[in-house]
Amino acid sequence: MSKLQIQYSKELAKELGKIAVYLPGEEVNVGDIIAFPFGKSFLGKPRPLGTFKKITSLQKLDVKYTEPSFSNQPDTYQFSSKNAVDFNFNIGANADLGNDDLPKGNAKMKITFTSEGAIYFLAVDCDKKQLDDLSALENEINAKGKKMLWKDTFLVTSVTVAKKAFIAQSRSKTSELLIDGNIQGLKSNTAKIDAETKLKINKQEGDIFIKDWSNNVTVFIDLVRFEEEVFSENYRGDKAIYNEKLEESRISFKPVLIEDLLTD
Repeated sequence: MSKLQIQYSKELAKELGKIAVYLPGEEVNVGDIIAFPFGKSFLGKPRPLGTFKKITSLQKLDVKYTEPSFSNQPDTYQFSSKNAVDFNFNIGANADLGNDDLPKGNAKMKITFTSEGAIYFLAVDCDKKQLDDLSALENEINAKGKKMLWKDTFLVTSVTVAKKAFIAQSRSKTSELLIDGNIQGLKSNTAKIDAETKLKINKQEGDIFIKDWSNNVTVFIDLVRFEEEVFSENYRGDKAIYNEKLEESRISFKPVLIEDLLTD
């Protein structure tokens, strides 16, 4: 299971440039502090791959910050694994295919997966909210006495939520989904799917993870990594024969880059 989680995370990072939420729709909020049990690299470096577990949140630790709002600038993302996902549309007999501006018509959409781990990802009207002043938040955390430092943990600085999403990943080498829908602007082997479209799974063959056509699905996050910076200097104690070392530390944020997910 963890292998397919890692594949999902890496493929969306590579193709969409995003840190994916796995499982899609899992509850996660700006200000959460999380860890990824399956994400470590060969050398033990923590990476945000696969499922996560919540450790705590800034709110629970009484760290003050301004709760962000959604941008109201939605985007739609549609992706399928290259050379591993095929589509076919069996269009209803009474659907008029003259142009894209016609009312919705009934259709059956068949999605065929030809490889283990192959992904179909559709997230409609995705909106994002994110923390703005990370330097002020970093100072606030240090003022709290660094109580929130955990090894291999990440702070969620943004979440992206789809108004509607349908996501599937094949767990077997071959699998198939047959989906009924009232799809806009039907043409041969293409379709426009928006938040008002109704989709329903008619038939499933093979082992497939499915996030069914759902409302308000969290699909992406942005993260920073907690790191401790230690500063030290030598000084002489009250007795000249002793030398002591004074150490101070500070918590800093290290941005997580997409490249961090793709390198082992």
